Amino acid sequence: MLDAIGTHLQEFILTIGYFGLFLLMVAESTFVPVPSVLIMPFAGSLCVGADAKMMLPLVILMNSLGALVGSMAFYEFGARGGKPILLKVGKWFLVKPSDIDKTEAYFQKPGRLTVFIARFIPVVRHFISFVAGLGHMPRTPFVVQTVAGATIWGGFLAVLGYVLADHWMDVVKTIKKFDLAIGLSIIALAIFLFVRFWRKRKAEQAAKLSA
Repeated sequence: MLDAIGTHLQEFILTIGYFGLFLLMVAESTFVPVPSVLIMPFAGSLCVGADAKMMLPLVILMNSLGALVGSMAFYEFGARGGKPILLKVGKWFLVKPSDIDKTEAYFQKPGRLTVFIARFIPVVRHFISFVAGLGHMPRTPFVVQTVAGATIWGGFLAVLGYVLADHWMDVVKTIKKFDLAIGLSIIALAIFLFVRFWRKRKAEQAAKLSA
């Protein structure tokens, strides 16, 4: 299935070019599960040879710009609409206003590299911008960390494709399996933590009612 998705994404890049790559990186920085590990190495491989269809510096630039635009859009969504939404629906998941306040306090502390680190972690990279916006992380460090993380990760993948040329898929298959394993582990951990959180809140509510 992933191979089929990768083929469609690669055809999209070949058809639209740099702008197509930019759009895919915008989507990858939101909740859309676009796998950069299948896109950037391929784009890098298109920069090889006399008949190269792309230039490596522009490929990396499109990656960084796309990541910034997508991340900022998701950040603004979290900053402007995240809290009202959670205040309305959070009660169904036992999320209290104080939990949102803790998120805001976390992202207000200077020196945290949460957004930068998240750019290297599958699944997490798709949602970190929304959470950072929800926590009203200052925009300047958010932009710096987003661009730095996206450029390093996307640039590494693009250079990998450039160096390996037609053999980029051989290495990417291994990275893809590793990425998938990490992603599934994170999802499993998130479910475990949510169930644990939900049980704790239910116990707190029961204690209040019996008091």
